[in-house]
Amino acid sequence: AQGADIQAGQSVLARGDVLTASRLGAIAAMGFTEVEVFARPRVAILSTGNEIIAPGEPLAPGQLYDVNRYTLTAVVGDHGGVPVPYGTAPDTLAELETAVEACLAEDLVVLSGGSSVGERDLILDVVAARGDVHFHGIAVKPGKPTLFGSINGKPVFGMSGYPTSCLINAYVLVVPVLRRMAHLPPYEPRQVSARLARRVSSVAGRHQFLTVRVADGLAHPAFKGSGDITSMSQADGFVEIPTSVESVEEGTMVEVILF
Repeated sequence: AQGADIQAGQSVLARGDVLTASRLGAIAAMGFTEVEVFARPRVAILSTGNEIIAPGEPLAPGQLYDVNRYTLTAVVGDHGGVPVPYGTAPDTLAELETAVEACLAEDLVVLSGGSSVGERDLILDVVAARGDVHFHGIAVKPGKPTLFGSINGKPVFGMSGYPTSCLINAYVLVVPVLRRMAHLPPYEPRQVSARLARRVSSVAGRHQFLTVRVADGLAHPAFKGSGDITSMSQADGFVEIPTSVESVEEGTMVEVILF
């Protein structure tokens, strides 16, 4: 019957509703071909370092393939953003400044590879000279040297160049900011309970994100090192170990936050 499903004057969607498949169907059922939406935030992704080269190029001694560009691109796309890769910037102040200036054409900037205590890590200098550094260095493992600042009102993240550190902190720090900018609800990852397969130690005073693989009700630690991407690719999620805990015994029930 006419009006049996949607009646005249009935509110079908509200501002901020995420356009799922069924909601797009409701829009079509009312005869609309267009609706006004929030633009997806564009996210500049820039890797830094003389040793970083693009996959597909011949790998010379001392060089590394650009892992972070691809992991960050995937995370941004999964959480409402439009990833805009900007390639790689060498470790010179002038060239990094030029690259960051170009990145500021986007809504959010994510840099990786130069936020550390090393002599040649220049992201801190560039952000401090151009804008404000809100924090540099956080009490977490992995990802201690992470930086967050703003330039011309635009948020800028400086992530560790180590792939596992970069990716973990992208989930923990970048995703909440990105989803807020994209007008998406907070991310609520699935969690499962499992018993820890073996005893693990944690660094005192640092909040640890321990990557684990879940099998047969057990959480098997998968973390090898901050520079090993298999610490993530062979893991199902991570366990948070608070700063006050220095070890977790085998058999302890833990909550695994799934990727």
